[in-house]
Amino acid sequence: MANAYMKMRTVLRSMVLSFMGSFKRPSPYVHILNGHMVDWHHDNDADGERFARQLMELHKYCDFVNVEDAVRMIVNHEQVKRPTIAFTFDDGWRDCYTQIAPQLETYGVNAMFFINPHFADAADTKDKSYIENFTVNTTKSPGKHPMTWNQIKDLQKRGFLFGAHTLDHYCIADDNIQELEHQIGDCRMAIENKLGVPCEYFAFPYGRLEHANPISIDIACKYYKYVFSQSDHKHFFSYGGKVINRRHFEPFWPVKHVFYFLSCKRS
Repeated sequence: MANAYMKMRTVLRSMVLSFMGSFKRPSPYVHILNGHMVDWHHDNDADGERFARQLMELHKYCDFVNVEDAVRMIVNHEQVKRPTIAFTFDDGWRDCYTQIAPQLETYGVNAMFFINPHFADAADTKDKSYIENFTVNTTKSPGKHPMTWNQIKDLQKRGFLFGAHTLDHYCIADDNIQELEHQIGDCRMAIENKLGVPCEYFAFPYGRLEHANPISIDIACKYYKYVFSQSDHKHFFSYGGKVINRRHFEPFWPVKHVFYFLSCKRS
């Protein structure tokens, strides 16, 4: 009964968003979108065609920019005449390499991939136990696979950026200082050791404001120049201006849903 209710609720919500999105267009602000993958449960047959169509429709009404430019605009409170979008993706899934990056390259823009170093390590060492725990228990994405470090380095050479997402997709709504320092601070060290460039960006896992706290945000700000959520998109900043808020989307969402969410006013 509960499953049937949730399925019906999902269908009705999708219908409402599609209807309302038919009458909405993105508002003229700088928007940083945050997704994960082109397909939630499949990898080998992941199809980027839906993302291609989504990008095509968004580009009719929006300018696409590099992530670092969008961050600068938001931090400097710059105004834009047309809706302006930059893209970020969390967790470091393989279809970020095979599907998402190539699609964005056709528009001449990069993305920021927030990665978990131990997940990429598991790809290199073929640690099936770690990957299964990460995909089944942590992110509820069975059947997915991570990017390898070689794939990450290839994207870096092509102009894509990489940020930190804790070592193990750890929820930082915690007061264990030692573990927070390890997951947040050592994550930066691990990425810099692999990529050879400073890691200045951090997005906390799960992304909602309640998935962090003032203690963990202060630790993140100690190690990183920019800290991101995936919540409260109506406001550019949260946690007293310490955190930049992104708008959640997914490459497989209907574009009308994205139109609806990007139509809200921001402050």
